[in-house]
Amino acid sequence: MRSLLAALTLALLCGACPASAIPLFAHEYGVTCQKCHTAIPHLNAFGQFFLANGYRIPGVEPGPAFPVAIKANFAYTSEPDPAGLPKAVVDEVEVFLAGLAGPRTNYFFEQYVVDGGNRGLTRDAWVNYRATPAAARVPVWLQAGSFTLPLPVDPETFRESAQHYTVFDQTIGNNPFNFFDPKIGLQVGVGSILQGTSLRVFAGPGHDRQSGLPTVGTDVMGYGQQVIGPFTLSLYRYEGARPDVADLLDRFSRQGYGFTYASGRWTSESVLQTGWDSSVNGLGFASSGGFTQLRYEIGPRLFALARYEGTNDTAGFARDGVLLLGMRVTHNARFTVEDIIQHVPQTKHTLNAQYTVGY
Repeated sequence: MRSLLAALTLALLCGACPASAIPLFAHEYGVTCQKCHTAIPHLNAFGQFFLANGYRIPGVEPGPAFPVAIKANFAYTSEPDPAGLPKAVVDEVEVFLAGLAGPRTNYFFEQYVVDGGNRGLTRDAWVNYRATPAAARVPVWLQAGSFTLPLPVDPETFRESAQHYTVFDQTIGNNPFNFFDPKIGLQVGVGSILQGTSLRVFAGPGHDRQSGLPTVGTDVMGYGQQVIGPFTLSLYRYEGARPDVADLLDRFSRQGYGFTYASGRWTSESVLQTGWDSSVNGLGFASSGGFTQLRYEIGPRLFALARYEGTNDTAGFARDGVLLLGMRVTHNARFTVEDIIQHVPQTKHTLNAQYTVGY
């Protein structure tokens, strides 16, 4: 516990540093973190527009800034770590490199120096090119590199809870594919993700990093969404193949539906996913999972989140819940405490606390 208190004290002192320590884009445009975030990493409406617009504010030229930012996450959990890590650790240290590479091109690089208290990996490393003029009614863009797949809810970068979305971590039998890990490939997008109808198509090698399995063919994914006022309806489908036992191929698919609502202080997000694998130890298998969560801004600095989720797969039926209370400590720092309620098969509670700060 002493190591956690020392880390939090250091982070609190750093969080009060002058404006030269603010994150990259805030420094470039001369604004505070609250221009885009209510409490990091949660994006407000302007932050969503800024992200969708390729890190640009129309009519405003960014000022000079070294294109590197750092995010650190200090965590405590009441659950003993299977690998023997202490309950209080420096959970994550991330380095971001991002910016503009021309009037239509932007880039992003995210490296985990520390992830889960261990040595981290590269997560995102991509270049995005807008093929249409800025004023185009139907924008078209291309993205190439390593990136998170298009989903109704971001599984990692903008997740506020320490608890992963179990349906995005879900793997079936010997197939290591999951939606949490980034994929290498090419993505084409048509339409604005902020209004109306938009579509995205992904294609990339049929491989999962660190799986040790050979690449099999090409994976493909389609994602579509419709924004209707405060509501966003979305659907997605992923198809690929992975090696299974006895020289068999598991030809699999995952399809899901998303429903989100954001208005005022309330945000609601729900995802339902089903899957089919042609060969799980030689037999076909159907899987499913999903979650629903509700977020409420109690005040300018305080927010609460509740989530319920479940999966049904080769590991059996599992469900859990999250109750979280968070506070924006400074313009670039956030503290959360949460109770993870699991039924495995008896009810178990896990207390997590996180302090996150970005520069």
